[in-house]
Parts: sequence; C-alpha cells; structure tokens
Amino acid sequence: MPKLTIKISYIENFLKIVELGSFTKAADKLNISQSAISQQIEALEKYFSAKLFIRSNKGVFLTEEGKILLKRAKPIIDNLNLAKAEINERLEGLGGILKISSSTVPGEHILPIYFTQFKKEKPNVKFQVEINDTATSFNKLINKEVDLAAVGSLLKYDDIVEYIILAEEELVFIVSTDHDLAKKKSITIYDIIKYPYIARESTSGTRYESERILESMGVPIEKMKIFCELSSTESILTAVSEGIGFSLISSIAAQKMEAAGLIKILPFPKKVPNKRTLYLVRLKELDLLDNKLLSSFWEFAKSFKFEKK
Repeated sequence: MPKLTIKISYIENFLKIVELGSFTKAADKLNISQSAISQQIEALEKYFSAKLFIRSNKGVFLTEEGKILLKRAKPIIDNLNLAKAEINERLEGLGGILKISSSTVPGEHILPIYFTQFKKEKPNVKFQVEINDTATSFNKLINKEVDLAAVGSLLKYDDIVEYIILAEEELVFIVSTDHDLAKKKSITIYDIIKYPYIARESTSGTRYESERILESMGVPIEKMKIFCELSSTESILTAVSEGIGFSLISSIAAQKMEAAGLIKILPFPKKVPNKRTLYLVRLKELDLLDNKLLSSFWEFAKSFKFEKK
C-alpha cells in the first residue's frame, strides 16, 4: 500500500477553515474552489485516519481529533514561516518577522505609522502585532513570547526594561453628544462622582494612568460610579457614543470619533496634569547584536518622530 503524503498548503488551508468557520469562506479567501478545499481536507482525514470537521447548518466545527491537529499544526506553520523569513534575511538582506504585543492605543494608532516608514527602507520585514492590555504585554515580553511591547504605562517594570518614547498624548473626558455634560465648559469633581463612569479593565495602562489623574483631582477610583469595565478603547468609545456613561481615554482615539460627530471631548480642568507617555519597551538583558532585525527597528524608533494627524 503506497504511503500517504500531504502538502503544507493543506495544513494552511485547514487553519484558514478553522479561522473563518466555513469551507465556503475559506475557499473564497484562498481563491480556490470549494470542491478543491474539500478534497484537501479529505486527504488530511485519510492521512490522520480521523474525521477533522463536523458540518452543520450553523457552520463547521472541529472534532476532538481536529482540535488536536489545530493545537499541533499552528506552531508548525509559524515555525516554517519564521524559517522562511530567516532564510530570506540571509539571502536578500534584512528581513524577518518582528513580534510585538501592544496595548490598544499604540497598537491601533501609533505603531502602524512606524511600520509604514520602516518598511520603506526594509521592505522584507514583517510585523506581527497582538493587541493585549499593558500587563499582558509585559508578561509576554518577560516570557520572551514577543520581541517588543508597546504600552501606555511602565507600571512597575522600569527596572527590567529599556524604553523608547513612541508618542505623548493626553487623556480626555468624553461623553455622548446629547449627554448632560456635553455643553459644559469644564468638568468638576461633582460631575465625576455624579454620573456613571466606564473604565478600562484593571490591567490596562489607560486604567493605571486614569486613576493617577483622578487621584490628582481628589477623586479616588472607589468614589466613582463605575457602570462597567471594558477591555478596549474602541468598546468604550462605542458605549459612550450610545449614551451609557462618560469615560477618560486616549485623546488620539477620541479625536477621530469626535470628528465623526459620535462623541464630545470635554475641556479638561485647568492645572490638572492629564498627559501620558506611550512606550516601546524591550528587555534590558537582550543582546541586540544577536537580532539584527530588532536592533535595526529599535534604532529606527529612537530617531523617528511621531506626529498626530
């Protein structure tokens, strides 16, 4: 009996079906026929002697055997991509994949501008960015799951990391356009404790910096009427625009929503420091000489000047 073999592309397409939850969507995304992708999955099932998917009216679901393949297949494909990038770097010059864990604001509003400029000089470089809260980003950096972290606060890790300032911005109070506070010229301590407040989760850099600002105004977080805690800036912007409460968030993100007429930024109380710094950080112990890509991007980030648009 001839030995069964499979192609790497079959594994990649298996992962795409899992990601999209549909054979049809995966086929469209990969620009191949649905029958072709079905035949590839049949080949995988023959190779592993197991059913990998259960099809239903609600979509496709992994079998227990399919879940095992998912667990083992993704690292294989990731490592193959890394090997390809490293080989390309050796043959064609600087290239490869730089992994970054970033909190919401730097990840969605700051880093893409850095990447665009850097890739003009180093087109073979690829960036993989995970959006996490600040605490998670630091943990991933410390565990060496990523090369760099981009965060809105150093928390208590400044003794084990080196950092570059990515940008400086302000945290601002925001409300819906029809909120009671929307027409006020300034927000007061009374306003802060009167209305429902939407906060970031406790491990967020924005949360840490917000509490610092509120305490400087004489309002510890315990006195706030916290309506809910949300895990991203975008979710807070959506909640505020729907009139659920008010919040204290990144001015960079808020300005885009205000320009669209969805929220109102309130004038900040005078003499209250509401600025914060966004950082790119790496471990102090890291030897940049061993990673040319990381070294090159780090030096670029040192000299690049971010400007708000």
